[in-house]
Amino acid sequence: MRLLSTFESLLESWRELFPQARTYERARRLTFGMLSCLRLHLTSNAICAAGLPFKDWSADYKVFSRSRWDPHRLFDPIFAHLAPFLPTAPSPVFAAIDETMCKKTGRKIPGASTGRDPQSPPFHVNLIRGLRFVPVTLLVSPLDQPGPARALPVRFEPAPPAVKPKKNATENEQERFREEKKKRALTRVGVEMISSVRDQLDQRPETAQRQLIVSGDGSYTNGSVLKNLPPRTTCIGRIRKDAKLFLPLAEPSGSKSSGRPRRYGPPAPTPEQVLQDESIPLQKVLAFAAGQMREFSLQIAQPVYWRKSGSGRPLLLVVIKPVGYRLRNGSKLLYRDPAFLICTDLTLAIETLLQAYIDRWQIECNHRDEKSFLGVAQGQVRHPLAVARLPQFQVAGYSLLLLASLIAFGFQRTAEFLPLPKWRGKSIRPSVLDILNLLRQQIFSRQLQPMPDNTNSFGHFADIHPIHAKSRKSAFTPETLSTFAA
Repeated sequence: MRLLSTFESLLESWRELFPQARTYERARRLTFGMLSCLRLHLTSNAICAAGLPFKDWSADYKVFSRSRWDPHRLFDPIFAHLAPFLPTAPSPVFAAIDETMCKKTGRKIPGASTGRDPQSPPFHVNLIRGLRFVPVTLLVSPLDQPGPARALPVRFEPAPPAVKPKKNATENEQERFREEKKKRALTRVGVEMISSVRDQLDQRPETAQRQLIVSGDGSYTNGSVLKNLPPRTTCIGRIRKDAKLFLPLAEPSGSKSSGRPRRYGPPAPTPEQVLQDESIPLQKVLAFAAGQMREFSLQIAQPVYWRKSGSGRPLLLVVIKPVGYRLRNGSKLLYRDPAFLICTDLTLAIETLLQAYIDRWQIECNHRDEKSFLGVAQGQVRHPLAVARLPQFQVAGYSLLLLASLIAFGFQRTAEFLPLPKWRGKSIRPSVLDILNLLRQQIFSRQLQPMPDNTNSFGHFADIHPIHAKSRKSAFTPETLSTFAA
């Protein structure tokens, strides 16, 4: 029962977040219901999974549409329990940032828009309708030996685009649209989330002086992000292979050559030219990737300048040579695409930079888990507050469950987890599905245990509801058990 008890203790820190005790009790019950229910992860299914399908459900929906609470504070337990998973100071804190679209089909959902489908083939771009979010995760790795990192979500901010006015809109409406478009830009939301994470780290003495290293893709490698980074924050991002870079200015600053002061030196080789330049020595660096330590070949150029980041921001250019792989034993050796990275910290160790970039892939795994196993944003709500809060609430519960697994079992898959199916091989760490199955098994095990007379038979799962607490009947009736068997 270690996973269940640890998860309950983490949820207890939410009590002061909600304005009333009964609101916290409903939120706590809905968290268990959303993690335990199968098929569609709707609020109604969470209510049924909690064993209350025949009670008034309106108050559960009002938790997201009317109650006053800050969604960002749902992730405070992650920051509070982060220190034991970090190496000794002054080692940095790793984070990753990205964007994701959650599919929606309703025509009257606030904030829903049409965007590019990331799963569409490269030769035919498809469009989907959904809600856009900017997630930020903290990356933690085993301390005793090299191993795969685990991404703990700490932000899941809605980023709906501005609504374009009609063709016959007035000039004032067009101006308001342009201003709103700037405010809701993806990069601006990303900078706000990075600053929010930095503020949370600064509020705790064990992480206040640590460097925050944020890894992002090309959509966050631009001037809007690089020029507005908070203090003690390093950005690692992908850059175009034909980006125009410059060498440092050799002349004193302020000298005039064509009527205005020069800020950049002569043009530097593009990232693709650096890749093809054999005169630049290769550096062999070891990093953990794909289940084991692997050797990567890197080419480094520093310092270089980029107009989008400004003349006051020297950059470190790192080119990762293509890595060879085989689809099967004895097959032809294939190569992946090279990676072109820039880093805002010239003194950052190359091993640290490479591992931070590789671990960024864990945020993509979070997207898959949140959409496939947790049904984030599947809730059929239309209230503007509920549309934004419900996905954040689901991601926060998912993040606390991952943290509970790390606290209880560490990074290894112990014998307490359910046995693997015969068709699955060895697993270094428990998957999210393994953690969910163990949580459900412990919930049912607690339900089958005899309870004292002064408590209801639902244990700590739904005894918090004041109406349900009056009845000592088991919440798992044949009708409610059918919701799990469906």
